Amino acid sequence: MLLPQGIEKHKNLSTSFTRFDHLLQDLFENRFSGYLKLNFWGFEGVLVFDTGRMIEGYTSEQDVYLTGEPAVLKVLEKGVEPEGTLEVYDLASEIALALGYALQATLYKDENDLGNYALTHVFEMLENEGLTGYVDLQFSGKRGNGTVYFLEGTSVEAVIMSGTGRIASGEQVFNKFLEIGELIQPRVKAYQVLNPTSINEDESFVIPWIHKPFVHFWGEILQLLRGIMDDYFKKNKFYPLLEKVCNDNTDHYPFLDPRKGIVRLSPEGFDITRIIHYPTFVQGMIIVLNKAFLQVPPRPFKKLDVALVAAEVGKMAEKVDLNRPGFDPHKTVMQIFRGFA
Repeated sequence: MLLPQGIEKHKNLSTSFTRFDHLLQDLFENRFSGYLKLNFWGFEGVLVFDTGRMIEGYTSEQDVYLTGEPAVLKVLEKGVEPEGTLEVYDLASEIALALGYALQATLYKDENDLGNYALTHVFEMLENEGLTGYVDLQFSGKRGNGTVYFLEGTSVEAVIMSGTGRIASGEQVFNKFLEIGELIQPRVKAYQVLNPTSINEDESFVIPWIHKPFVHFWGEILQLLRGIMDDYFKKNKFYPLLEKVCNDNTDHYPFLDPRKGIVRLSPEGFDITRIIHYPTFVQGMIIVLNKAFLQVPPRPFKKLDVALVAAEVGKMAEKVDLNRPGFDPHKTVMQIFRGFA
């Protein structure tokens, strides 16, 4: 599969000198549609965007291929490492969407199914079948190879790479395929995605520049828990104890590393400096907060009304739009105080 050519926005940016999170934020703020390509020796990653939102990812490393959420997480991890290169290409929204779906596609029909049909007939057949996916073409001689992207039976983009490596795309390329197909029979493979989906950023990630209310909400939870612990001890023990627990759990939750982690917890405030996996973030926060309270002798908390604390957190959540499908503040508090209630 050839990637659409698009309009070049950035090329040969070095990850050594580019703030990856700033680049992603810029793409969001400009409602960018297209894709970002990240390359290291032996690694290629692609993030696909539609109107500023990440909708799909793809990575290839040592014959291991990932798509979806795992691929996005891998690209986010690699994007902050030095000595990589970044390229960004602008696409029309429907082409970006078709690319995102194409990365999910699996083989539908190969040359055994399509080899006896003229290329024009193949395209007509796939259009009638409402194909969402793509078609790969391999021409004989030095005529190169090509890819045609389909969205619900409509061809939305065509890409060709010549035998010398020159790439072109657009409607004229699709017409060129039809012309060549009248002269020679290319090898054709069609790939289809039956149930195309897009990544839901609100379910998958905490993105600091999008989910500010959610980040602020967690800062308020920490201040509430700090007040509970400090009221019992009559001195500030919460953050020193929490820092120790975070340090002890960096193997499982490196983002909570007090020195190098991307989640900052301190009396001065709470912050998330880069995109983080949402389920892992919530799980990590619950575990370290639970362990922090479990290190305290239970007697001071015998009269603690956990249900009352949960109700207070619920009121805090109602005041802001957390934009978190499935997040249950009450359940979260009960898990933090597991062993106390």
